[in-house]
Parts: sequence; structure tokens; C-alpha cells
Amino acid sequence: MKKFNIRKVLDGLTSSSTAAQTGACKESDAVLESLQSEHFQLCKTVRHGFPHQPSAMAFDPVQKILAVGTLTGALRLFGRAGVECYCQHESGAAIIQLQFLVNEGALVSALADDSVHLWNLRQKIPAILHSLKFNRERITYCHLPFQSKWLYIGTERGNIHIVNVECFTLSGYVIMWNKAIELSTKTHPGPVVHISDNPMDEGKLLIGFECGVVVLWDLKCKKADYRYNYDEAIHSVAWHHEGKQFVCSHSDGTLTTWNVRAPAKPAQIITPHGKQPKDGKKPEPCKPILKVEYKTTRAG
Repeated sequence: MKKFNIRKVLDGLTSSSTAAQTGACKESDAVLESLQSEHFQLCKTVRHGFPHQPSAMAFDPVQKILAVGTLTGALRLFGRAGVECYCQHESGAAIIQLQFLVNEGALVSALADDSVHLWNLRQKIPAILHSLKFNRERITYCHLPFQSKWLYIGTERGNIHIVNVECFTLSGYVIMWNKAIELSTKTHPGPVVHISDNPMDEGKLLIGFECGVVVLWDLKCKKADYRYNYDEAIHSVAWHHEGKQFVCSHSDGTLTTWNVRAPAKPAQIITPHGKQPKDGKKPEPCKPILKVEYKTTRAG
């Protein structure tokens, strides 16, 4: 009887399997690839999270809408949970400031290319209704009082131009820097860094210049009521809700509080983050306070 060798049988199966695979590989080599790189493209399907490089924010307290602008000209709108919208300025310039027309479904955006835009938010996809471009002056600060049709635009030259929001055109009323400061300083006061109306009198406009000068301007009489001088650059200004006081934050880390009718000197000067010397001298300068808010709490 012939002996049966199981090892040779297994070797035969292995060799035949390898040959079959080799043949299959040769056949697949002959198949031409029809997919090319141009058949594929990347596209955005969803945006999630806080916008990249935010540069400006605004909030409508009535409709509860938050607007966030970015350095690339993108605009994100956030409403209630799950409600948000994305828009883009065509120029791609950085958004430096946003102002809501409160409870009117509209938003003003000011860009680093010195353009101002009025957005209509009442349609499904927000769109720009009007635009205005400044050619000779750079925009530094904007202010739109509550329920007002006048938008105040401060510039690097220290002037303030007034735009009618309804038709988005410049009015003939311009507050010139030299008339605002008059003889309060011998040099140019620098750019406008703040504009706000008195909370109790919309006819009085508070104007802050970079050099440290603040002016209370009477819109009707077209003149300055008071001028306030401090020897440190201003970063921000905030009113007390009664309209009798305001506070300024400065480049040396100080906060100055002023009584409106007492322009000679600040009612209070504090350096909240500076070391207080024991000998009563002025505290050492520290980092600037870039933003100050005047909040009032009621006991009980």
C-alpha cells in the first residue's frame, strides 16, 4: 500500500494558492484608475463653536441676539439655542465695531477699510441694505444712541461725522476737533476713542480723545459745555446711569471719575491694580485698563 504524505499535500495547496494570488495581482494591474484629483473638492458643511479671531461684539437686549465680528470680516449671529447665522463682508476687512438698532432687526458694522454697513436681519438670510465708504478719514469709533436715527462716527483726525441711519447718508453736521477742544490743549488731541450720549439727556454728547481730553458737547447749541483734561491716554469711558458722573480708564492703569459740572479735576483717581505706596505718593504705573463699565446695584 502506497504511503500518504500529508506535508506534500499541504505544500501543493500553498503553492497553488500563491500562484492564484499572483495571477489576480497581474489582472488588477491592468485595470485603469478612472478617479482623478479634480473629481474631489473640499467644502464646508457646518460651523461649530465660537468664531475664530473675534474683533467686535454687540448684543440686542430685547431680541436677545448676540453678534460677533471677526478679523476676516465674518459676522456670526446667535439667538436662542440652536439658532445662529453666518454672514461675510465681501471685502474681508476686519470688523472693528458692531451696533444694533435695538429691537428693529438691523445691525451696523464698521470695518477697518473705513466702510460702514447697515444689515437687515429680518429676512431669512441677512443682507446689507446700505453701505458708506470714508475716503479721507479713518474710522475709529461709532455710537448709535437707543432709538435714534443718527449714527455718530469718530475718526482718526478727531472729527465726528453724523450719518442718518434711515437713508444711510452723511448729514451736514460735523463736530470738528479744533472746535471741540478749543484752547484746552495746544496740540492735536488724537483720534476719537469714545462717543456716548448722556443717559438722561440725548442732546449732550460725551467725546473722548486719545490724548486724555474729554468734551461734553451740546448738539443743539453746537458748542462744548465742559472740557475735562487728564495727562494720560484714554482707552474707554462709561456713564453713571444718572448722567451726573462718568469714569475713564487710562493707559497707566488709572481710573478717573468726573462730576459732569466739575471739569477742573477728577472727583476720584484710583489705580486698582497698582501698588499703593505708604508715603502717599502717586501709585506706580501698571498695565492699561482697556475697558471700563459703570454698573449700579440696588440693595434689598
